[in-house]
This record gives sequence, structure tokens and C-alpha cells, in this order.
Amino acid sequence: MTESPEEARAARLLRLYPASYRREHGPEIAAIHAEAIRDAGRLVRLREASDMVRHALRVHLCLTSADGPGRFLAAAAPYVLAVVCAPALFGVLMNSTLWADDWTAQLWADGGRTADRVEWLVNECVTLACALALLCGAAGRWAPARLLAVFGVVALPVTTWVFETDYLIYHQYLDRPLAATSDILYPVLIALILLCCPADLPPVRVRDRTVIAAVAVASFLTHTIAWVKGSVGETVWTTQALWMTEILAPLAVLVVFLFAALARGGRSARFTAAGVVTAALLWLWRDHRLLDTAPYGGLLAGTLLGAAVVAAVVVRLRRRAPSSNGPARS
Repeated sequence: MTESPEEARAARLLRLYPASYRREHGPEIAAIHAEAIRDAGRLVRLREASDMVRHALRVHLCLTSADGPGRFLAAAAPYVLAVVCAPALFGVLMNSTLWADDWTAQLWADGGRTADRVEWLVNECVTLACALALLCGAAGRWAPARLLAVFGVVALPVTTWVFETDYLIYHQYLDRPLAATSDILYPVLIALILLCCPADLPPVRVRDRTVIAAVAVASFLTHTIAWVKGSVGETVWTTQALWMTEILAPLAVLVVFLFAALARGGRSARFTAAGVVTAALLWLWRDHRLLDTAPYGGLLAGTLLGAAVVAAVVVRLRRRAPSSNGPARS
């Protein structure tokens, strides 16, 4: 029996999958693909073929919802998005209050540098994109949330590399190669975590949305408190205030959710715990890049996260204790 053109295309695309996966799921995938492109236009065929190629790549990399790495990314994604984008809410408030600042007026005067203007515009767009990513994530709209977050993480360093090439070459790549490498790897790693999250396992559960909302609110409140203290006469944006807002607010929320996940237990507890730890590490990395306080933050994070793990283990052991004593005597 001669196969149709749709079946022939599906058979060629199936070669992209691993042999074991192809033997188990090949006929089903080929039938679905052939049905999807039957009597379809060229654009539809290209889209279906690209979807099949992406899925085959995920299977090779073990990034599907049935694989451990894929489930880890799904568990880590909401925590990572929350930690990375949390300061943006306060940034939107500050940008709106400083819109008529003298520096801004000078920037847009006739003598302002084009590079400074572009970087300022990108910075405004990045802040707004990260704030919208938080709102979309808290509302359960994961697809726009991760795209906005990736734009917010990648756009600003790319703009800096483009418009400040001389500075990067002579002061970062030569004088501080480790710092330059860190600045490059940080947005790349964030983007990979958010974009490689399995499409059929989006983090839109109530717990995921609560994580994003809680971290955003905690960060916004602590930043606002520090700003208000400065407006009434205390030193604004001191090192201590920045350290408190950047470290303690997200850390407190991460500790609570880590304890809740491990105390509850279940099959997904270890993935949730790994996701919390990953977000904490990325948050410390961000703290080190911005404030250079990673040694103190690392000690504090390790202590509190370790305490949450120990407390959760104690709670689970206490829950199991009555059942291990056997039936009660009559």
C-alpha cells in the first residue's frame, strides 16, 4: 500500500526521535501529524513540523513533563520568575515619581547622548515588562509571563553590550573577566529555565500563583518601607536597607514554601524543594552582581533554608510516630 504525502512527511520527521521513543510512540505521533497537515496550507505544515522538531529535541534532552529534568524546570520556574521580577513593581512606582527628574530632563535635552537615551528607554521597558510578568504569572497566564520575564532579563544587558562596547572590553572582559562572565551567564540561565519549562506542564496551579504573588508583595512592601524611611529623614538606600529588601523579603517567602512543600510530602516535594533552592541560588547570584553581599546572604540563606528542611522533617516524623507504635491496647 502506497503511503500518502502526509504520512511520508511524518515518517521523515519521526527519525528525529530516539529509537526507543519512536518504537513506543511513533505510530501515534505519525497519525496525529498526518491528520493535522491533511489539506492544510504551507504555513500550517511548517508550524506542525516545527512543533514536532521542538518536541523531538525535548525528548532527547529529557525536558518533557514525563522526565525528571522537565518536572524540575516546571517546579522551579514560578520561584525563579518571582525572585527575578519581584523588584520591578517598586521600580514602576519609582520611575513614575522620578519621571520629571532633572537628570531625565537633561537626558532628553539637545545635548543628551543617544546611547544614554536608548539605555534609559530600554530600562523603562524592562521594568514594565517584569512587572507585567509578575501580574500575568499571578493570574495564571504563564505563556505571556515567561516571555515578558525573558525580555526583562535579556534586553538590558544586550543593550549595554551594544552601546557600551568600549567599557565592556577594557573594564570587564580584561580587568574583571569573572564578573563579565557572570553578567553574561545570569540572563542566559534565567531564559533557559523559563523557556525550557514543558509546555504541557505549565506552573499555573494555585500554589505557583501564590508563590509569585507573595514574593512580589513582600519585595514591594520592603522596598516601600525603606523608601518611606528615607523620605522622613533617615538615610535612603543605605547598604543595610538594600541588603534587607533584596535578601530578607524573597528569602522569607522561599523558606515558607519550602517548609510547606516538604512537610506536606508527596511525589512532587523533592522537585519543589529543588526549585526553591535553585531560585535561592539565582537570587544570591543576582544579589552578588548588584550589591556584592553574597557571602553574608549565602550564610543567611543556607541557615534559613536548612532550618526549614529540618523543621519539615521533624513535622513529618511526628505525623508518622503514632502509626509506628502499633494498635492501641484495649
